[in-house]
Amino acid sequence: MSGNFLLDTAVLAVSLFNTMLLLWLGIVVVLGADRKRWGILLAGGGLLSGGIFFLTHTAIIARGLRAATFDLDVLWHFGWLPIIAAPLAWYFVMLWYAGILDARAAPSSPLRRIHLAGLAFNGACALMLFVLILFVGSLPTFKQVVTFGREGYVPTPGTPLLVVVYAVYNIACMALAIHALQHPEPSARWMGDLARVRAKPWLTGASLALLVVSMLVSALVLVLFFWLDAGWVTRENDLRQILAGFDALLGGLVAVAVILIGKAAVSYEIFTGKVLPRRGFLRQWRRAVILAAGYSLLIAATLTLPLSAVYALLLATLLLVTFYALVSVREFGERERVVRELRPFLQAHEMDAGEGGGRAAFDSLCENVLNVRVAYLCPRVPFASPLAFPPNAEPPCALVAALDAQFAAHALAAPVAPETYRGASWAIPLKSERGLLGVLLLGERLDNSLYTQEEMEIAQATGERVVQAQASAELTRRLIELQRGRMATTQVIDRRARRELHDEILPQLHTAMLSVSAGETRDALTQLQTVHRALSNLLREMPAGASPQIEKYGVIGALRRAVDDEFGGAFEGVTWEIEPRAESVARNLASLNAEVLYAAAREAVRNAAKHGRGGNKTRALHLCVRALWQDGLVLEIEDDGAGVLPAGNGTGQGLQLHSTMLAVIGGALTLERVGDKTRVRLVAPRSQT
Repeated sequence: MSGNFLLDTAVLAVSLFNTMLLLWLGIVVVLGADRKRWGILLAGGGLLSGGIFFLTHTAIIARGLRAATFDLDVLWHFGWLPIIAAPLAWYFVMLWYAGILDARAAPSSPLRRIHLAGLAFNGACALMLFVLILFVGSLPTFKQVVTFGREGYVPTPGTPLLVVVYAVYNIACMALAIHALQHPEPSARWMGDLARVRAKPWLTGASLALLVVSMLVSALVLVLFFWLDAGWVTRENDLRQILAGFDALLGGLVAVAVILIGKAAVSYEIFTGKVLPRRGFLRQWRRAVILAAGYSLLIAATLTLPLSAVYALLLATLLLVTFYALVSVREFGERERVVRELRPFLQAHEMDAGEGGGRAAFDSLCENVLNVRVAYLCPRVPFASPLAFPPNAEPPCALVAALDAQFAAHALAAPVAPETYRGASWAIPLKSERGLLGVLLLGERLDNSLYTQEEMEIAQATGERVVQAQASAELTRRLIELQRGRMATTQVIDRRARRELHDEILPQLHTAMLSVSAGETRDALTQLQTVHRALSNLLREMPAGASPQIEKYGVIGALRRAVDDEFGGAFEGVTWEIEPRAESVARNLASLNAEVLYAAAREAVRNAAKHGRGGNKTRALHLCVRALWQDGLVLEIEDDGAGVLPAGNGTGQGLQLHSTMLAVIGGALTLERVGDKTRVRLVAPRSQT
């Protein structure tokens, strides 16, 4: 090389640094991609081509550039193949990333026509260069290069063409790649436009650095071929110094480009097809940069110094073992940090403690894991409460229903307008096997960085668990309270039945028997009618078993019979509005769901009959029963009575029990006043419709 220790060490270290990072990036991009599409394979292949070039470059300059051997001549010719392929691959990848080669792009757009022409031109140039090197022999031998023309050289007719075409080709590829980055087509990929905006500065910087490298290399080749005179042969040491400095400059610029490409790749997943970056990918990239820098500098110094190769081997072994030990220690530290951050979500007794536990887990997620400015948890299921971070914020839960269409297209998250959703930029659907549980709205992070894929998945899982824990805790509390009330009611009804049987019905039966014995048949018949009426009223107040009727007639048929038989005299008129599809679905409900739905509908009819007239027993009362299909089976029980809308949670004990039972099986019950009518709306479980 040049003979200058510092300069030679810098040249070798930069070359080895570029080799390691380009090979690492190429392998990771190819193996870590979601789908092995041609653009991703080409990106990985381009990075590997650059790594292979610097691999041959490192091998050549490490030998000293003082003597020519057969293996170096092979490496010299082989090294030109990836250096010709790399610019075209980079241009191709930028066209693919900018969407210009997408089949959905307008085929007649001026931008597409320009780059298709540029692609054809650069492809023809690359093909011509390969032909000139492989078949025409326009490339000088390695001996002629390292002796700076002292060896006899008879240039072939293709050598000037090789020099000129290579200069034009190199600059054209990089300039057109920058143009493509500045004028991308709309992205069809979810979050593709946002990823382009975030990654554009890094890719543009890398392309500019590569453009400068292309211009400098082209200028050097032109100068060496057309303007280098014989006088430089006598000043070989000075020329070696100049070329070594030039090599170090070019290698440094390429290293800058590689770091920028790596930053874009790991921070925005531009080549892997992932929607969001992965936190582990970024950490591994940082470690790869540190290892490449330390390893290349150490190996370059040991190779430049006149030391035995065994010392380089020992130093490299020591460095690798030390680095591996540090990585192992950091992995354990990362594991402990992750467990510490996730401990509030892993402790079941805190999570399942209702709203308090949900609040602690939600705050820990927002503050410790996501480092978010604002966040809102908006449940879409009964008995779960909305949460906000900071706690004094007001969640925009009334607006989240408009996001359902976006969730159908995006599985993980959907972008939202911060001005509409009170500072939130992302909406994450919270799902279960029964459908949508709610929506988690997240604002930007305090450090303005992107969320990683792991963080989005953790946020989604935590939000789902908080909502389910809140709903489960509230359901459990309500069921316990209702069970206590039901037990008390059952005891009261049982004692009342015993009292009426003992104090009223049995004496009347005894009197009727005495009347029959005395021959007073008319009085006995009157007393038996009174007993019959009392028994009928008593049975009506008792819970009814409806399973046989439901199995025989279906939910709607059983409800018709109940209205006709039990409540026929309670209404002046009953209207049935049954959609055919709703009736068909109602007949095919699972037995448990059908019985719960029927019991809730019967309770709604009973409430209307009992409370609809208020205090005016002469008031006319009409009932309307509807069965609708609205993305699921819906029953509506509507009356024009006085209305029953108690304060508090909006239901009496009977409807509260049935509301809870419907929620347990995945349905819902709502009670509302619509104009001058009272409506109970029952929604069957969607999984059964």
